[in-house]
Amino acid sequence: MIELPERTGTILKIIVGEYISSGVAVSSDAIYRRYALNASPATIRHEMAYLAQQGFITRPHTSAGGIPSDKGYRYYVEGLMDEAQISTEERTAIRRRFKQARHDPDEWARLAVSILTQKLQNIALATPLRAPVCHLRHLDIISLDSPTILVVLVLREGKTKQRFLTLDRKVPQDALSAAAARLSEAYRDRTVSEIRSLSIPLSPIEDIVTQTVLRMMQVEDAHQHDQFYVDGWRYLVAQANMIRANHMLSLVEALEKKSMLSALLANLRSERGISVTIGSENEEEALRECTVVLSHYGVGERRGAIGVIGPTRMPYGRVIPIVDYVSSLMSELASETYS
Repeated sequence: MIELPERTGTILKIIVGEYISSGVAVSSDAIYRRYALNASPATIRHEMAYLAQQGFITRPHTSAGGIPSDKGYRYYVEGLMDEAQISTEERTAIRRRFKQARHDPDEWARLAVSILTQKLQNIALATPLRAPVCHLRHLDIISLDSPTILVVLVLREGKTKQRFLTLDRKVPQDALSAAAARLSEAYRDRTVSEIRSLSIPLSPIEDIVTQTVLRMMQVEDAHQHDQFYVDGWRYLVAQANMIRANHMLSLVEALEKKSMLSALLANLRSERGISVTIGSENEEEALRECTVVLSHYGVGERRGAIGVIGPTRMPYGRVIPIVDYVSSLMSELASETYS
C-alpha cells in the first residue's frame, strides 16, 4: 500500500472518523468548514479525488461526499487511528470483575464476552484457555460383565474421556490393569504425534487400547475451537443500517451454525497482538461487510482467544484498545494461575 502525504492522510482520517460517527458521506465542503487544514475547498476536493482514484474512498460521482473503502479503513487502522485511552476507573472495574473469577478459566471466557458486548455493543466471542493439542495424563481400563471394557482417558488439560470397547474374549481385570499401568507410564504427558512416534512392543490388548486412545485424542484436538462463548445478537438489530439486509441474514445464519466462528479461531495466528480483518479481507462471504477483531491470550501452551465482530463502520479507536486490554488482563491471570 502506498504511503499517503501528510495532508492527504489527514483528510482520509477525517473522512473515516466522520463517517464512523455519522454514517453519512463526508463532503469536501464539510471538511473545509469543520477543520482548519490551511487548504482551500478546491485543494480538499483535489485530495479527495486522489483518495478515490487510489481506492481509499468511494464516491458515487465527483461532487458526492467520500465514504471509506476497506482499503481506507485498513490504512486508518494501521497508521492514522488515535486509540482511545481507557480510564483508570474503567480498567479498575474490568480488573475487579476478573479477579472475582480468577481460578476459573472458563468463567474468564464468559466474562470477557459479557464485558466486550456491554462496552462495545457488538457480537463478542471467546474461547476458554486450552492447550493447542491434548496430552495424555492417565489411562484406566475397566472390565465389565461381558467382553466389553471401558477405556477411561484422563488428559493433562483436565478433561476425562470414556469409550466402550467390545473384545473378542473376556480379559481378566488384572491383565487390563497391568496394560493400563504400562501404557500410562509410556504415554504420560505425550501428544498424539509423540505417541505415534514411539517404538515399543505392544500386546494385542495394548495395541487395541492404544489405537482407541489415539482416536479419542484426535477427536479432542479437532474440536479444540468448537467450545466458545458468543453474545451480542441484540446489537445486530441496531446495526441494520450498517450492514445490508442480505448480508445481515447470511451473517446470522453463519453465526448460528458456529462453524464459521470455529474456523476464524482456528486460523488466528498464535503470536501476541491484535488481528484486524476488514470487510473484503474476510474469507467468509457472510463477513464481507464486517470487521473481525481478534486476540490470543494465555501463557505457555495454554491459549485462548477473544474478539469482536461488527460492521466495518465500527469505532476502531475504541474497540481495539478494549480488546487488547481484556486480552492482556486474561494473559496476566493465566500467568498467575499456571506459571
